[in-house]
Amino acid sequence: MAILAGTLLTACQKKPVEQTLHATEINHPSVSTNRENLGLLSLSNHISTTINLPQNKECTITPTLLDGGNLQIILAMETRGSNGITESMNVTRAINRSGEPFDVSIGGMDLVFTPKLAAQ
Repeated sequence: MAILAGTLLTACQKKPVEQTLHATEINHPSVSTNRENLGLLSLSNHISTTINLPQNKECTITPTLLDGGNLQIILAMETRGSNGITESMNVTRAINRSGEPFDVSIGGMDLVFTPKLAAQ
């Protein structure tokens, strides 16, 4: 039920353009193998960014600028088996400010990044 609700939540987001980043291109050294420091992520309002992570994981981040300058961030973590079939899907939502460091646990990983909303 939670997977369906999360899938519907992300499916209802506008996705006019999607960008894909590879964690190896933006990753900084981390202490734990389950912790990924993605550094500064330049994001655009209502535009999903997909990041390929180790362990056959892929995280899609969709930011939405809220009243008062807060940033709602929806993260969807998909884990695929060696056969390419989705084994699990986790979705979470968080509120943060653009330009402030952020960390979240999702899909068995800790992601650390600073979301920076691009000027429109």
